[in-house]
Amino acid sequence: EAPVAQQAPAQLQAPAPALVERIKALEKQTQLEPANVAAWTELGNLYFDTDQSEKAIVAYEKSLTLEPGNPDVLTDLGVMYRHVGKFDKALDCFDKAIAANPGHVIANFNKSVVLEHDKNDRAGALKALQTLAAKNPQAVLPGNKPVAQAIQELSGK
Repeated sequence: EAPVAQQAPAQLQAPAPALVERIKALEKQTQLEPANVAAWTELGNLYFDTDQSEKAIVAYEKSLTLEPGNPDVLTDLGVMYRHVGKFDKALDCFDKAIAANPGHVIANFNKSVVLEHDKNDRAGALKALQTLAAKNPQAVLPGNKPVAQAIQELSGK
């Protein structure tokens, strides 16, 4: 799974040389094979992992143009939109991911995070977690927190 929105910011350090080389190779591959979904997705993931949010957004958008509706790519794209402060676009991505896979734990969790922390919509955040619990009662959120516990904490019970 890709890192989630709750994570502490990565330390600002240069990515490992192997990562830099892989990114260069994928940038070249996507130029030569612009219809290669897997290459665009992997490139997006590497940009994600190296804190290059704007580049990740472009790569994920290309991937989704070629293969619309991939809930994992939509979720990662949403996280990147959150990183650049585009909270409504992030929520739109999470909603599309949830439409494709209603029990998608990370999409539902990230939707609740953006609603609670970025939109100050505690009720909306609670509803997102309750929707997840209805589809996937055994869901475990990042940090090994059962969805039921997160709902209790958020509702203040």
